[in-house]
Amino acid sequence: MRHTPVAALLVLVAALPAWGDESFDISKYEKKAFEYKGYLELKPEEQFLNQGATGYLLQFPNDNRTTADRWSTAAELSGVLRHQALSFNFTAHGSYLKDVNGSEGDARFFEAYGRWQADPRSSIDIGKRSLGWGKGYAWNPVAFLDRPKDPVDPELSREGFVMADAEWTRSFSGPLRTLALMPVVVPTTADLNPDFGTAGHINPAVKLYGLAFDTDVDLIYAAKDSRPSRFGADFSRNLGSNLEIHGEWAHTVDAPRALITPSNTLAMETLSYTSYLLGLRYLTERETTFIAEYYHNGAGYTESEMQRFFTLVHDAASTPALVDIATRAAAQGYNSPSAMRDYGYLRVSQNEPFDILYFTPAVTLFVNPHDHSYALIPEAIYTGVTNFEFRLRFQLNHGGAATEYGEKAVRSRIELRVRYFF
Repeated sequence: MRHTPVAALLVLVAALPAWGDESFDISKYEKKAFEYKGYLELKPEEQFLNQGATGYLLQFPNDNRTTADRWSTAAELSGVLRHQALSFNFTAHGSYLKDVNGSEGDARFFEAYGRWQADPRSSIDIGKRSLGWGKGYAWNPVAFLDRPKDPVDPELSREGFVMADAEWTRSFSGPLRTLALMPVVVPTTADLNPDFGTAGHINPAVKLYGLAFDTDVDLIYAAKDSRPSRFGADFSRNLGSNLEIHGEWAHTVDAPRALITPSNTLAMETLSYTSYLLGLRYLTERETTFIAEYYHNGAGYTESEMQRFFTLVHDAASTPALVDIATRAAAQGYNSPSAMRDYGYLRVSQNEPFDILYFTPAVTLFVNPHDHSYALIPEAIYTGVTNFEFRLRFQLNHGGAATEYGEKAVRSRIELRVRYFF
C-alpha cells in the first residue's frame, strides 16, 4: 500500500513523544501479519507500421495496413502472509490484449513461494520465484535463473521459475563486512518448469555475495543440466553520494545457437561465449538522473549474420518454400530483443522540472553501434492524482535497410499507460 511523504511525516511526528517514554509499544510498528499492494492498468496504443520491413513481413504477411491499434489491460496483486518464522509471498498477474490479430487473455502467478526464516541470518524458500540477479538496469547477463527483461520496460514484473533456495548471511568487521551464500535448484519435469529446458534435471546453481571495500560483489555459477554451464560475476559501487557504477560478466560453455547457412537452411551450432555489461547511474544536484550502459551479447548475431536473416525473410515473401525456415529462424533467436552483438543505452529523467509537481519527463535511447540504427523513446509521467500514474510514451525506431531498428515492424508508436495503485 502506498504512503505519501506527508503521511510518513505524520507518523514520525506522532512517534516523537514516545521515544523518551518507557511505555512506548514497539509492537505497534512490527510487520503486519498480512500486507498487499497492486495495480490496475489500461494501455491504449497506436502503431505506425514500417511496410516492407522484415518485422512487418513476419507479423503482417499478405497485408497492406499502415497502422495498427492495440488495447491492453492488466492487473497485478502482490502480498505476503506471515506467521512467526513462516511467510508466504505471492504476485498474481492477469492481462488481456486486443489487436489486429485478435484477442487473448492470461492469468498466472508470477511468484508464489513459502519462506522459513530459521533465524535473522538464515532462510529457506520453496516455490515459484523471480530472483532478480544482476546489477544492470536494461540487461542482466548473469541472471542465469531468471527470464530476460524487456529492455524497453525493465522494471516490469517477470514470471519466475519453481525452485528451492536457501540463504546464509554473516557479518564481519573489517574490509569484508558481509558474506552471503545462496544455493538454488530449479527442477524440470514434463510439467514443472517446462520452458527452463530439458526435463529430468535439478539444475543446481549457487551465488556468493560479498560486501567488501564498500563494493557489492556477486560470484555466480550454474551447472550444466537443462541449460549449458554458466559462471559469472557482477559488482556495484558508489563512488560518491550521487554516482554509482556497476558491471556484469558472464561466460557460457557449449551453448546451442540457431544459424542460417549460406544455402538458406537452419542449422544448430555449438559455441562458448562471453557477455558483459558496464554502466553508471548519476544524479545531479537538480535531480536529473542519468543511466548509461554498454552491453555486449556474446551469443548475438553479427551484422552479416543478421543481414542474411533479413534477406531470407524478404526472399520468403516471393518464395513460399522459404517461409517455414524464416519463421523458425525468427522464433529461435533472430527476432528476439537485443539479438545482435552490442548495444548502447542511455536514459535521462528529470524530477519535477520548472517546479511542476508530480511531473517527470524522461528520454531513453538504444543504439546499435554496428549498423548505426537506434530507438528513441521520450516519455512523460504524472502522479498528481492520488494513487494514479499516467505515462505518455512515444517510440521512434530509426535505421536504414538491413539494420536492426530499421527492420522493425513498427516505425513509431504512441501509447498511454494509466495505472491505479492500491
